[in-house]
Amino acid sequence: MAGILTALKGYLNPKVLVFLGLGLASQAPVNLIGGTLKYWFSQEGVDLAKIALFGLVLIPYAFKFLWAPLIDHINLPFARLIGRKKAWGLAAQIGIMVLLFLLSLSHPVEDQMRVFLLCFAIAVCSSTQDIVIDALRIDTLEGNTLKEGSAVYQLGARLGFLLAVAGMIFLSARVSWEAAYQISIGMIAVGVVSLCLVREKKAAVSRISFYDYAVAPFQDLIRRENFLTLCVFIVLYKLCNGMLGPMAYPFYYQVGFTADDIALVSGTFGVFVTMAGIFAGGLLMVRYPYRPMLIWLGILEILTSFSFAGLACVGSSLIGFFIVILFDNLVGGIGGAVWVGFLSGLCSRTYSATQYAFLMALTMVPLSVIASSSGWFAKTLGWPGFFVMTGFLMIPALIMLRFMKLKQV
Repeated sequence: MAGILTALKGYLNPKVLVFLGLGLASQAPVNLIGGTLKYWFSQEGVDLAKIALFGLVLIPYAFKFLWAPLIDHINLPFARLIGRKKAWGLAAQIGIMVLLFLLSLSHPVEDQMRVFLLCFAIAVCSSTQDIVIDALRIDTLEGNTLKEGSAVYQLGARLGFLLAVAGMIFLSARVSWEAAYQISIGMIAVGVVSLCLVREKKAAVSRISFYDYAVAPFQDLIRRENFLTLCVFIVLYKLCNGMLGPMAYPFYYQVGFTADDIALVSGTFGVFVTMAGIFAGGLLMVRYPYRPMLIWLGILEILTSFSFAGLACVGSSLIGFFIVILFDNLVGGIGGAVWVGFLSGLCSRTYSATQYAFLMALTMVPLSVIASSSGWFAKTLGWPGFFVMTGFLMIPALIMLRFMKLKQV
């Protein structure tokens, strides 16, 4: 009980609590152009293979480390007033809001190329916003406060998921998709207010050189023990979820669940379960090393994939849907908090934007590149076979984690 009260006190720290709104604003865009857009595509009868190919719009998330050094070292015109990283974040948020409005005026069948380009541009702005938020979390928090901030950020992220997916699906059944996407701009506005409340150090004079940009941040990482092993592990560990995630909503739709079923079970019930998991993850991080937690979470993720395969065999059973989402989102909530804390602890404050962006980019490789083939696998193997396959994808990462030597785990 004392541990829970201590955790609650830490979560209510104003320096920590501000990342709730930033987490919401961070996850809203990626879900609006990811899961929600794919659900809209499914409603319009777009082919599964084409839906999966739209995962390529998320590629900027995989390569955001390429421009992250600019955020570490270069001032925008108003950086002296609000801070270097906050200035970049505000510019990105304004871009997202404008692009979401333009997206609301497009149609997924009649304007597919325009939708693709707008989504790609949103991904660029959104990934830039993520660089800023992640860097500010590492720069302004430390020790257990950083772990608590990581958990609160994940809570905000799940709120963003709730509103960007369940909220949008709920709205789409009652108003036009145009109106729903215009309403979604409010989530980014919450991020603008939250960003203004972060206390960033006064911006220093801009400085950038080839060494600062391309060498120093990565040289610092490469000097870590078994750096290449760590990179391979990060990609492999996220491969299971990266393949399953993009096909979840098309699966729900094709197996026979209604928009209200999906909004209630996955988008609402599932999000609150995830929040409980994130809270539990915050408690676990303070008490246990990362290695055993990541091993057990990996095993549970395999079982999660198998539970989806079971639901595919059962069909549109609402009870089965609740059970699968309960299991999936509880594991996902704990795992999300632990994963963000794990990666944050690997970064140096001097190069926080660049290093965290690079490590997170590795986690986006399965989602943005490899997962573009998930639609083909789902069509070829069928839903049960596809989900069993995604479970087996976790096994190489668990073998690596069991034997690799890293001080951080």
